[in-house]
Amino acid sequence: MDRFLSKAAAVLGAAFLALAAAGCDAPSGGDAGGSGVVGTYKTTDTQGNPMTIMLGEEGAASGERQGDEMTGSWKEEEGGAVMITWSDGWRTKLAKDGDTYTKTAYRPGDQEGVSTNAEKVK
Repeated sequence: MDRFLSKAAAVLGAAFLALAAAGCDAPSGGDAGGSGVVGTYKTTDTQGNPMTIMLGEEGAASGERQGDEMTGSWKEEEGGAVMITWSDGWRTKLAKDGDTYTKTAYRPGDQEGVSTNAEKVK
């Protein structure tokens, strides 16, 4: 009986440690990673026209450019940059550099993008 309880305690302890370790990688409340990226950004599209990007809680992204509404999702990358994947296949990377932001747009399938400045307004 003592051997059974000892093995049961070891299994439960290992399970607890595995769950605790898995919880360390989970996003905290608020924006994914808790980095303060949730908000509204003003920038321009690849043609130089005004564009607004909104990053919401739990990875939701939306935007507007020239009257077109956009939807997508975002994930924080290493280094604090955010990659947005839009429903039309385009991707947008927002990266903070000091007090400024850079927006880089990637056409579907492209690895090289077009960069411009962005400003967090909310």
